[in-house]
Amino acid sequence: MTAVASRVILFRMMHIVLLGSAALAPALRGLGHRVLTLGCMGEGFDIPLRHPLSAATFRSLLADRSFKPDLLVLADEGNVPLVVGLECLPWPQIFFSIDTFCNPWHVPFAHAFELALVAQRDFVPLFVDEGHAARWFPLFCRVTVSAQSPEEWLAARDIPVAFVGTLNPANIPDRQSFLNAFRALHPLVCLQGDFVPVFQRARIVLNQTAAGEVNYRCLESMGCGAALLHDSREHGFTELFVEGVNVLPPYLRLRAETAAASAREALARPYELAELALAGRELAAARHTDEARARELCTLAEPLLGSRAHEARLATLPRRRRLVSSAYGTLAAELPDSLAPLRDFYRDAAVQAYG
Repeated sequence: MTAVASRVILFRMMHIVLLGSAALAPALRGLGHRVLTLGCMGEGFDIPLRHPLSAATFRSLLADRSFKPDLLVLADEGNVPLVVGLECLPWPQIFFSIDTFCNPWHVPFAHAFELALVAQRDFVPLFVDEGHAARWFPLFCRVTVSAQSPEEWLAARDIPVAFVGTLNPANIPDRQSFLNAFRALHPLVCLQGDFVPVFQRARIVLNQTAAGEVNYRCLESMGCGAALLHDSREHGFTELFVEGVNVLPPYLRLRAETAAASAREALARPYELAELALAGRELAAARHTDEARARELCTLAEPLLGSRAHEARLATLPRRRRLVSSAYGTLAAELPDSLAPLRDFYRDAAVQAYG
């Protein structure tokens, strides 16, 4: 039996609609599932979307592809809801909420789904308190470097400290000033764009977050073999990692002087730093890859399909529709005048639920 066949046997083969982020699509396909991706952030979607859709239009798109879903997964990509009316669709649905901290509408929106997966551990109670089936589902990475000896690691890494990410994000107004302050105290390669070639050369990856979250950069740095210097112990950080063993001890958030001092101290002990970074890479490879999360997702989906869990949602559809509409109302209230057409679209969707 081939390796692929042995993996497939663990799960029923599913037809999965992946709406939003397509990051898990390769791993799900590798497990033998048929996956149809739809989204608007980035490229490579099977069906690129340029504006939000009604549920009826969404179903027509699937019918045009002769695609009959067993499961829909909406993976947060930091965007507005791409389909209005998901609560009425006749199959099990899972919501993966990542940026909950800046999208409070995620909590009522989760009423369109059978299960909410929450990337940031400390936000799980927000969903549970609203009556959702919810659980912690950390982010993931792809491991891009092979196992090495400390000597090989040191020889391959000529960037002491690196940061790759959006330099002026609207929801993190203090990022640029923090990075500038760090760079005034310690050399820092600071870029936007493709992180892989930089992180593969970095000894330390400096992380800076919006709200102390365990973001993708945490695991991406480890998957590229770099040592992680993070700014928080929140959202399950201490459950995922062991300070001084596979990650550096976090610095005080927004305190460039403590971050620079931590980096300087770690770099002064290069062999120990190499061992820590390599332990982080091993942890990422063992527990935090996209394949590991895809397997967990399939395990969680199995009972939803087996019990036809979506039927309970459809049996209470008027109530669900009203609850989901409050998410549209919250979102409409937050959108600026520059996005007036989009704001009006979600406002109308909220009003129609009570029509």
